[in-house]
Amino acid sequence: MNESDYVQRRRFLQATGIGAASILLNHKITRAENSPSAPVQKPGSNKPNVLVIMTDQHRADLMTCAGRDLVPTPNIDLIASRGVRFTNAYCPYPVCVASRMALLTGLYAHSTGAITNTDRLDWRYRTIANHFTDNGYLTGLIGKMHFLDAHNHGFEYYMSINDWLMYLGPKVQHYANEIANHPLGPHFFKTVDDGGAGLPDVDGLWPKGSPWVGNVEKWNFDSMASALEPENHLDMFLAREAVKFITRYRRQPFFLVTSFMKPHSPFYPPRQWAEKYPVDKMMLPKVGDISKYPPHIQRRIKNMAALGEKRQRAHRAGYLGNLAFVDTCIGHVYKTLEKEKLLDNTIVVYTSDHGEMDGDHGLFQKFCLFEPSVRVPLIVSYPKHLPQNKVTAALTEYIGLYPTLSELAGLEAPRRTTLLDIPGAPEQMDAASFAGVLRDPDAEGPSAAFSEYNLRSKICEYMIRTRRYKYIYNHGSIHELYDHEADPGEFVNRIDDPGLKKVQDQLRERLFAWYNPEKNPYRQA
Repeated sequence: MNESDYVQRRRFLQATGIGAASILLNHKITRAENSPSAPVQKPGSNKPNVLVIMTDQHRADLMTCAGRDLVPTPNIDLIASRGVRFTNAYCPYPVCVASRMALLTGLYAHSTGAITNTDRLDWRYRTIANHFTDNGYLTGLIGKMHFLDAHNHGFEYYMSINDWLMYLGPKVQHYANEIANHPLGPHFFKTVDDGGAGLPDVDGLWPKGSPWVGNVEKWNFDSMASALEPENHLDMFLAREAVKFITRYRRQPFFLVTSFMKPHSPFYPPRQWAEKYPVDKMMLPKVGDISKYPPHIQRRIKNMAALGEKRQRAHRAGYLGNLAFVDTCIGHVYKTLEKEKLLDNTIVVYTSDHGEMDGDHGLFQKFCLFEPSVRVPLIVSYPKHLPQNKVTAALTEYIGLYPTLSELAGLEAPRRTTLLDIPGAPEQMDAASFAGVLRDPDAEGPSAAFSEYNLRSKICEYMIRTRRYKYIYNHGSIHELYDHEADPGEFVNRIDDPGLKKVQDQLRERLFAWYNPEKNPYRQA
């Protein structure tokens, strides 16, 4: 991107302005931090701690605090009751790597090239972890971030999924079986290699193929109950380690990301949670008329239908059980702040990297720009400093967490997007702070939110979402236009409606001002 293009883009953006599972944490927490050599926050220091709790693939409306009780989420609800919950928060790209790297850098996927789940973020990009480390924080990452390599990208303290696999020892066999038996991914039985679920956590470890091929069981999806005990699941392991971190370093300012895997695959929750959502009791949403959707969307819906209803019900049952279980794990971490009397001086964020279609339009998982895929839960709590138990409908891009958390913590705004010069890298981050909306949840907020998908393919997808409309520019296919006032479920593509031609042209112009699809260097010829 040349300088004039970048200046034009920035001007545009500126203008548009715990219950039964508590025994699972009965591992002793040593208080080595009380030793004379332990780092202690200086008296009078007013730096707040930051705790970012992430899940993977959590659909934004599947929370009791969002009005749906299909899966009770009492611990997420507790955070929401003490903070501001966003109803219109969007991820920048509905795929793990692209969304997470954008969150860490404040840069869209098209700015960094971290696009697909096999792309690595260039280590020279400066992340939110670098920024908080530079400002005197102990930065920690416990869990999934999908780095694909051994770089920590600024985190001083890092426990990856590989640490859990070592903890499991021979019980990894159970996890390999779960990876192999993805209800909507029959190919995983042939590969037993799913970096998105952390087996392996680092890409390219098995150049000759997974050693698990031929060494896994094949299941029939009658039950989605895991053979692993609850305390041995990745998410409970991460919860225990996060509790240790908070307890050990409670006397100094910390920036901790606790990143859970669930409700993402494998869709095998512990038996207690799986039995709440039996496969044969799952109801699937009606698909409806798909003839007005672009051909690539229609093909995906038909491919999903070809897998059969049993596999779809199994996916849904496992997903819902996973969500119920991970809420329990979240509660263990959050309630540690109360126990350690850190709640009033800790900014707590709950969010997810992307959503889940959960059967809407006949689709599951993410990989599209429909609302259930691209909209994410987002809650920010900072008692005594921000409003509590408030809901905002302001359009928000969750990559704004980087500048927002910097602002709330009283840090100087990030000045650089890189640690070292990277040819073509943006000089300023794409993300904008939404701290103003947090302070005033009734504020109108930005007039639009953007997202993108499939940038390394022949059909690249770009979204602009305003308060009423969503326009999707499918480079290489039919475009989409949805009127959310009349059609919040996005069942009717109005792209050929002559009465909305002016609206379509205006949205297209705004989208191209944000990012011109014709300039996408990653698109397949």
